[in-house]
Amino acid sequence: MEQRKHTGPRVIDVYARLSYAPDGSTVKVDDQVEMGIEAVERRDAVVGQVFKDNSLSAWKPGVVRPQWETLMKRLESGASHGVWVYDLTRFSRKVIEGERLVELAGKGIRAMAGEYDLTTADGRRAFRESMVAAAAESDKISERVQRGKLRRARKGRHHGGPRAWGMPGYLPAGPGWERGDPRTPVPAAQLEFERAIVRECYRRLLSGGEGLSTVVRDLTARGVRGLEGGVFSRGSLTRMLRRPTVAGLVEHRGEVIGELAGVEPIVSREEWQRLCALLDGRKLGRPNGYQHLLSGVLRCGVCGLPMSGNPRPHLPPYPDGTPRHEYRCLRNADRNGCGANHIDALPVELAVDEAMRTRLGDTRRAAKMASHLAKIDARRADIDAEVTRLEQACDELAGKTAAWGLPRVEKAMAPLLARTATLRTELSGLHGPDQAEAAADQAVAAWADAWTRRDYPALRTMVRRVFPNLTIIPQARHNHHSPDRIAWNPPAGKTWPPGWGRSRKAA
Repeated sequence: MEQRKHTGPRVIDVYARLSYAPDGSTVKVDDQVEMGIEAVERRDAVVGQVFKDNSLSAWKPGVVRPQWETLMKRLESGASHGVWVYDLTRFSRKVIEGERLVELAGKGIRAMAGEYDLTTADGRRAFRESMVAAAAESDKISERVQRGKLRRARKGRHHGGPRAWGMPGYLPAGPGWERGDPRTPVPAAQLEFERAIVRECYRRLLSGGEGLSTVVRDLTARGVRGLEGGVFSRGSLTRMLRRPTVAGLVEHRGEVIGELAGVEPIVSREEWQRLCALLDGRKLGRPNGYQHLLSGVLRCGVCGLPMSGNPRPHLPPYPDGTPRHEYRCLRNADRNGCGANHIDALPVELAVDEAMRTRLGDTRRAAKMASHLAKIDARRADIDAEVTRLEQACDELAGKTAAWGLPRVEKAMAPLLARTATLRTELSGLHGPDQAEAAADQAVAAWADAWTRRDYPALRTMVRRVFPNLTIIPQARHNHHSPDRIAWNPPAGKTWPPGWGRSRKAA
């Protein structure tokens, strides 16, 4: 499109998008640009800027074409006097986008190819008819594509699109690749590595000992990257693990309608359903700060709710260079704490470390610690933790009945309830050891090893066993960050009024 009323050299931009010729062959983006430059020069105009939106749909509502938006801003501001496109459908397939050009009719915008003169009623009518035809063509193509996807899904074939993590296919296209160019298959070693990562994530998340954030940080530290080379986030890892293809299933429009043919499942269907149900039952919002040792373990001595770790970036770091942080009782939209209690993290963590080493190494408590560290007792704890998580997930799902409807909620709950019944049956068959062995040295070694590796899930589990009611009492005037504010094992539900300032020491 170009401006009719203009004195001096006309500046014409060139816009290119992947196109198909009438015979079905591909008109590459670079070929379109070359043809556009030649056409502009034949009109004695000056080539302004060249814009390329390769492999971006001009019809899908959610697709943003940044180059097209920049082009339109240049037209609307008068920085360019027109645009050349190989075909009107390359410019847009949305009627509403075409109307943006019609609004510029006062500036004399018209098309170079086909001469859509938007300054006249006939020109605008012809332009609008062409835009409606382009949109209708896209609608028909979409219907054919959806029918084809449904047929392929019923036959156990994937609907196409980019390769999913752990699935066979091709490596990402390199720079300059265009449709029709050859692709390189994924090596077998890389495919097996990806499938092993998927199985590891399922095992860690379903065991109940770790959360999404912990797994994501571990994958990032190990250098595990996504298909395009980016690091995993909570969202991207969740989407990857929720794909039905990891269980060998084919999905069409949110409904599983068959099994994937020719591809071995990475996990079982029951595991996939359990993980999806657990993820559906999560509470939304920012996760607790489990990057800090005692997040969720410390309790507020004023209101009794768990305290969260919070960074303090505006304060100088600790002497060892680690960032300064604190534990605080939060009061916001997600947490109904009192907001009146906080303490610096370092003295509390050091005091807990010393107290745990002392308590675990006490030979008078060896028999008690042996029972806690025995394998069968560890299994009991794992089962109890998973049953609790499953019950919480069921409660969360029940709260979504109004939004989801009862059938969907019952479908999501079914694998959770089945898993809970299996765990309770296993728990009833577990029996403790006949004799408790002295295990003080093993307990101290286990704590020291976890402390060195900063294995926060393991450390938190041990702290909860030894000090189940670890509480921070409200501060007094002169012991704001003193470890004397730690109440190691107060009675459950015990609270203090703000400013109480009573100090306790570890036994």
